[in-house]
Amino acid sequence: MAIGKIARPIKGELPETTQEFIANAENYIPNPVDPFDVNLLKKLSLEELAVRYKEIDYQSQLFKGEILLEARDRFQSNIEFGQWLSVNFTELNSSNTGKLINLARFFQGNRSLEGIPVSAGYLISAPKNKEIAEDVYREIKNKNLKLEEIKAVINSYKQNDVTKEKKTVLEVDVTTFATHLLESAFPGKSDEFIKSVLTEALVQLRM
Repeated sequence: MAIGKIARPIKGELPETTQEFIANAENYIPNPVDPFDVNLLKKLSLEELAVRYKEIDYQSQLFKGEILLEARDRFQSNIEFGQWLSVNFTELNSSNTGKLINLARFFQGNRSLEGIPVSAGYLISAPKNKEIAEDVYREIKNKNLKLEEIKAVINSYKQNDVTKEKKTVLEVDVTTFATHLLESAFPGKSDEFIKSVLTEALVQLRM
């Protein structure tokens, strides 16, 4: 159920989901009449009003990001884009602009923000979480988790990444040390000779 109708070539109510809203944006025809019929709100329960409010919030955040993303693509540099923003959007700072653009860029195509708090969407789409964003999204989608729960999921993936990185560094360090040790102990010797000596040493140790 939508809270009103928008005058556009395609008949029907305001799209239910964020993705439908964005997908149909090009069909919108400016109309001096308020596109939302407030009287329709009277037919909704309190629970439905809360859901509708959140849906509209999702839609507005994503659509703002889509607008800014489209505008950014029309400029050669961030400096030119920033100048355009400063003239047209005095309420926006670079941080907010980046968050909206990142949100719109990540939640495109088959990725939906539905059921995910907008604040969590900002976290997932942040550049610092680029390496884990897709994994986090797959784990939390359609689960209607709270912001704190999603933060915990993000932190768990970050911890895993740090552990993997430490393990990789350790493996590299051990390999480097072993290589240096063998080169020092067997200067100028062939790999076959070194292997034969080490194999014999292992045999002696096991006896």
